[in-house]
Amino acid sequence: MKQLSLIILLICSLFLSGCVEKEILDDLYVETGKAYDYVGENKIRGTALFPIYLSDKSIQNGTLSAEASSTREVLEKLERRAQQPLVRGSLDVVLIGEKLAKKGIIDIGDSLQRDASVGARLYVTVVEGDAGELIKGNYGLRGNGTYISNLITHNITRRELPETNLHLFLFTYFQEGQTAYLPILKQLSNESLAISGVALFDKDKMVKKIPSEDMFFFKLLVDKLAEGSHVIKMGKKPGAAEGTVEASVTSLISKHKIIIKHKADPVEVTMRIKIRGIVREYTGKKLTPDKVGEVEKKMEKDIEEKCLAMLKEFQELGIDPVGIGQYQKHGVRGFDFKEWKESIYPRVNFNVDAKVQILEAGTVE
Repeated sequence: MKQLSLIILLICSLFLSGCVEKEILDDLYVETGKAYDYVGENKIRGTALFPIYLSDKSIQNGTLSAEASSTREVLEKLERRAQQPLVRGSLDVVLIGEKLAKKGIIDIGDSLQRDASVGARLYVTVVEGDAGELIKGNYGLRGNGTYISNLITHNITRRELPETNLHLFLFTYFQEGQTAYLPILKQLSNESLAISGVALFDKDKMVKKIPSEDMFFFKLLVDKLAEGSHVIKMGKKPGAAEGTVEASVTSLISKHKIIIKHKADPVEVTMRIKIRGIVREYTGKKLTPDKVGEVEKKMEKDIEEKCLAMLKEFQELGIDPVGIGQYQKHGVRGFDFKEWKESIYPRVNFNVDAKVQILEAGTVE
């Protein structure tokens, strides 16, 4: 009886496997990137990026573009213009031009999350200028989609870019008490890109840019540092007509804690930031223990001043990328987000308390 059941199961599996539609990779356009730009008159231009594998095993970047009033219509037009089926199962990045980002991007996010073939962990970025032009460059040897995805991953894990992806953006968008942010890309040449900052959103509209030189402080507020570096300017070199003493602190490990006096009027919020790092370079004469102490104090002062200025600017813009509203919610019974946004958050008193510890400074005399 068991043998008969096994035979029937094998026969059924053969019939089922024969029903699966087979697709040959060379007969498909497998999208690895997509770019969207606002072109005026309530129209957007979508540009699909897909690799074309050549006989010498190199990769050529293929693109198709179409204009329409919605992302769904853009997809339909791209399909009609493609000589092979367009599939989005390998989509790595979605690039959004700055003009479109300022008008609102939730329609694009909604379209992506409704497509079961699209992974929630793909990267969404804002582009300085035209996203369609940027995606048509020639970056690296593995295709533009892979290059841009690797660039963002590297900057998250080893530099000053906070963790970001489609899932996190949509989660923050739909969550009250916190506002979203995305990385910003800039084309340096036809063969080179860079992370030029972080775009801050009010709902789905970009309202502010954090420049690259301030990304270190922004990441301290919203994420954890496990790598990266920061240069501290210590003042002018003694006896030199020009030049500044600098200390480069690397291998940074940070964590932050938000302390709220919920019932104070106005509410008081203290951001405590702790950092440990190593001095890799010092342009002064000798890095003595006293100088190491000065580096720690100067870095603490820089962090407190910059982070406090950022928090106050977020407050003025009515945005909350740090998620202070969520922390307040967990400490107040019957919390009202509307009251928080309209009358409590604009009056919050912010404080930043930084503690820097230099673990190693090379040979110290």
